[in-house]
Amino acid sequence: MTIAVRPDYFQGTCYFPSNLDLTACLDLVCELLPIGDSWSLRNKSLFCGESFEYSFRSIRGKLYGGFRKEDYEWKMLLQIPGSYWSQLDPSQYLSLLSFLLDSGFNPTRFDIALDDYNRRIDFNSIKKSGELGHYRLVNSYKCIESSIVRGSDLIPTCYFGSADKMLRFYDAEIVHGIKADRWELQLRDDHARSVISDYLVTPDSLANFVTGAVDFGYFSSNHHDSFKRLNWWESLIIDAKGAKKIQLPDYVPCYEKSEDWLYNQVAPTLAVGFHGYGVKGFSALLFDLITEGTKRLKSYHIQWIKELKKEYQTNG
Repeated sequence: MTIAVRPDYFQGTCYFPSNLDLTACLDLVCELLPIGDSWSLRNKSLFCGESFEYSFRSIRGKLYGGFRKEDYEWKMLLQIPGSYWSQLDPSQYLSLLSFLLDSGFNPTRFDIALDDYNRRIDFNSIKKSGELGHYRLVNSYKCIESSIVRGSDLIPTCYFGSADKMLRFYDAEIVHGIKADRWELQLRDDHARSVISDYLVTPDSLANFVTGAVDFGYFSSNHHDSFKRLNWWESLIIDAKGAKKIQLPDYVPCYEKSEDWLYNQVAPTLAVGFHGYGVKGFSALLFDLITEGTKRLKSYHIQWIKELKKEYQTNG
């Protein structure tokens, strides 16, 4: 075995009609583990910037999250770390992800771990590739040193990409006790949803998303066809049986979400301005805001404007 690949993290939200449905879902996720598990309630917590009325954690610490009542539904945020996935076999990866999507979960993060037991490239060479810009398909690189436990030795990690798609490289022997180099692909939102959906259809593709996330090499000239892939990366692609780019859905303008933000967050501030400045002063303020905003419009803002005009003309 030269490489091994598995899911390493899942995060998603789901709405349930009742507390009973929510707890039944959690029970099933815990029962999937070969060693068996159960969960217990904790104090309320903050997850991903959101406050939850209740938090939970499995007894063995293999999953955690929180939930709260919203109108007539219960919202749950579920986080399943690598310590859970490492207990499953490949067929169970598919079963769990299928169950989560069928239950209505919206994936907001999905990580894939690929361990290279051949250790075909040393850390300093990866770092040099990043510093020289010998990569494509992502726009940024950085190297960060951190310690697993406070006071312990610093461990360097290379990061390629950011936000929605990031590929990490580090020594898995130091961190996890595995004699391999670790490539971790972290995906968020549309990237995570696309990969999970694709993986459920093509179960042998998991490693291909890691090798397709970044391409290591360099351009020998200014022509786009002059890219020369580095040999060690080509070798990993061969062992992974290919590379696969993430297919994202076409962008669809959605101004409604911004309107919700206006009503929920901005409306009180506008009300203060209106009642404080009066009609004349408030009109001047709005004119200044719109003038400044117009200068900062991006391409997707222009697309919103076109769609709103089209909708307004259609509906009168």
